[in-house]
Amino acid sequence: MNPLKSLFYLGLMALPMLGSCSGKSSNQKPLAQPVIDAEIPAGNIVYERISNDTVYVHQDLRDTDRDWFYWAFRARGCQGRTITFIFTQSVAVGVRGPVISFDRGKTYAYADATDVTRNKFTYTFPEDAYEVWMYECFPYTPEMWTAFVKSLPSSVKYDTGVLCQTRKGTDVPYFHIGNGKNKIVMTARHHCSESTAEYVVEGIAAAFAEKSKLGRELRRTFDLTIVPFVDIDGAIAGDQGKGRIPHDHNRDYTLFIYPETAAVAKLMKEKSPVMCFDFHDPWLYGENNEFIYSPLKNPEYVHNPEKDALFATLLEKNQEGGLRYKASDDLPFGVSWNTNTNYSQGTSYIMWSLMNIPELEIARTFEVAFANANGAVVTPAALKEFGHSLARTILEITE
Repeated sequence: MNPLKSLFYLGLMALPMLGSCSGKSSNQKPLAQPVIDAEIPAGNIVYERISNDTVYVHQDLRDTDRDWFYWAFRARGCQGRTITFIFTQSVAVGVRGPVISFDRGKTYAYADATDVTRNKFTYTFPEDAYEVWMYECFPYTPEMWTAFVKSLPSSVKYDTGVLCQTRKGTDVPYFHIGNGKNKIVMTARHHCSESTAEYVVEGIAAAFAEKSKLGRELRRTFDLTIVPFVDIDGAIAGDQGKGRIPHDHNRDYTLFIYPETAAVAKLMKEKSPVMCFDFHDPWLYGENNEFIYSPLKNPEYVHNPEKDALFATLLEKNQEGGLRYKASDDLPFGVSWNTNTNYSQGTSYIMWSLMNIPELEIARTFEVAFANANGAVVTPAALKEFGHSLARTILEITE
């Protein structure tokens, strides 16, 4: 069976709610030796050992040529215990500690963890929490996207379908809405573990589907196609995605060894969009990473620099919610990692688009912080609000 379908049939519908985690209940007794494993949606962990109340683990780097930080695991039988989790090989813990679920993925929230450092956190398990899922960041699975699409108003016209199949035979979904003359293509999860950015994409799609004046104007003005999971196999498996061997999906717009990237390029040529956006997450914390920003592209390839700059100005003005994007936070080309050297393994989606789609007026990557954005707490609700702001900006710059 297709692995995406198999997860669906197992009922692992991980629907993030906007409040605190709830649903802690268990009649099962604590285990003498807690069990730590990766048997959850997008699970990723290598369990090493436990000594007293300290668990030693590290993230599984099975797919990548470099160190990276994504992990997700299940802890069972820890009720009432205070346990310290130490990641033994490298940096892996975000600035706000882990995200947890007590109810098998129905709700998620930041854990009330203590002693949070770059490779460690301590957590006291509630007395009635036999099974707890712990993630490096808010997860977003294909099942969550399917549930979101099904929740859209039935009176609003949209369509979904299969862009292509991966080398493993998994369907790569797309979402299409609107019948306007201005075409837009959006992508996410070129790096499969960068899941918080997906909530921004959901916020954009929700704005387009609104039964409001904004939604009607968006659908009338634009033809929007979203590819929410470019590396869908990695998103299901819990891979890192970044630096995937021999190169990752966002460096594959040169050789096209992945059917997904070839299909995205074909879509771009068929649509000839005026705008395209790609959504990512940065490093865990520190410089350039604790806010939302765009890494600006080589000016030699930007088709309409005045309109591109205006887009950033309008987005800053239009923001809703607490995640304060600032145009001044955008990373100029040639600064920090944002240089031609960064593309030595191959061309990225946005750069390929700028080089091959002459109609493009705006082509931007957004790096969406994992947990801390200009001092604000990154939550699914706030990310969706930011997506709504992006949709408003897309409309305003076209009017």
